[in-house]
Amino acid sequence: MRLLNRAHAALVTGGRLVISDFILDPDKTSPRYGTLFALNMLVGTHAGASYSEPEYDGWLKAAGFVATRRVRIPGPVNLMIATK
Repeated sequence: MRLLNRAHAALVTGGRLVISDFILDPDKTSPRYGTLFALNMLVGTHAGASYSEPEYDGWLKAAGFVATRRVRIPGPVNLMIATK
């Protein structure tokens, strides 16, 4: 959360933040690559996880961003785009 707050403070009004990640659907069971990565993080790290679109949306809005959206791109990762 601190990183999102710092990013928000650094951007000019209208600036955008783009996050590229294995973004999970709300039920956290899809897409497949994201859930496999989440399992890998669970097994291989102390507190690692993969996060869902609603989680990212909530964190971004709590940091002051507006107009958040998920953009699905070819490949295993998606984008979360938010505007200050």
